[in-house]
Amino acid sequence: MSPYKPLSERTAAKMATELKTGLSILQRPDNNPNAAMPFNIETGNRYPGASALVLLMQKKDDPRWASFQQANRNHTAVNKNATGTWITFKTQYEYQPAMKDGEPVLKDNGKPRYDRVRLDEPKDVEVKLFNGEQLRKLPKWEKEPQEVSVIDRAEAILANSGVSIEHGGDEMLYHKESDTILLPEPEQFAGQEQYLAEALHQLLHRELENQPDRVESSIIKDELRTNIASLFLDKEVGLPFELNYHDGYANSWAQLMKDEPGELFKAAEDAQQLFDKVLGYEQKVEQKQEAGADAEQEEKPAEEQQQQEKGMDFAPAKLNKGEVIPYNGTEYKVVAELKNKVYQMLDVDKNRKFKMSSKDELFNSLLNARNNSQE
Repeated sequence: MSPYKPLSERTAAKMATELKTGLSILQRPDNNPNAAMPFNIETGNRYPGASALVLLMQKKDDPRWASFQQANRNHTAVNKNATGTWITFKTQYEYQPAMKDGEPVLKDNGKPRYDRVRLDEPKDVEVKLFNGEQLRKLPKWEKEPQEVSVIDRAEAILANSGVSIEHGGDEMLYHKESDTILLPEPEQFAGQEQYLAEALHQLLHRELENQPDRVESSIIKDELRTNIASLFLDKEVGLPFELNYHDGYANSWAQLMKDEPGELFKAAEDAQQLFDKVLGYEQKVEQKQEAGADAEQEEKPAEEQQQQEKGMDFAPAKLNKGEVIPYNGTEYKVVAELKNKVYQMLDVDKNRKFKMSSKDELFNSLLNARNNSQE
């Protein structure tokens, strides 16, 4: 039996201690405008749920993370004596020894060959990651300017959600029967960004309460989920996160970590679902843009479409909508090309969408993989 406790228990114990001392990521968040949700340096994908929480708890200024092997492939090797951070995630694949007629298959160098095999059921695995600050020859992290302002992004999410917002009094809550968020007058907040952050927090409560398979829970557990989701959402959009009137839950959350160590990771995974649902309201605008692009494509002359399908307009310096590119054991689909050389991508294996800039390392890797396959 392993002498180490599961990562979920180790993380819960750390969070409980930090909550009691007032030093947790929930009580002292990094609201630096340069901050972002942690993401993988090779794939460009955000780390979700429990993994995101663990990495945010490290309080690093650089949101980029990579495994030892990924850092080497990126030509940004890990600094000597650097201490990694363990995360856990579910995988549908694993590498198994290749067998033939009951005997292991050997490579040309005489070592066993391993094949990537899809599992019948996903399993939990742990992997050690290193932060961008721990990698050599990696330029200092600078967040790319957003095409849409923080305020416009937040207002678009609220508008596309369809929820009503009423002002007056001192209450801040979501009223399920009327599908209404109740807030004080905007002037009572420190600024517009703080007002929008609170409105989005209540929108997360709406999504939690309206889950079709929702199981009634305690207020302590519900607030833990919505505050972790708010932390994720504010970090993604660029809004300031503050516990404010939820600060009184800190001791109750610490006790919850002690009594039910597995609850923190469960809350983080539930928070990820809330985050995905609310951020999805922003995607409605992009989906309309993509639908318009599809309609434009349908209106093109048949001959032009046939030329595109045959690859006659193949451009080696860009990716084309609809392409599926195998790379590093994963298939990536180009869903759409957005403005300023930004692509909407789909990780086919994980069925997860993400945005990728032409400046990202993953873009160059996919471009090389695609171009080499064309040769």
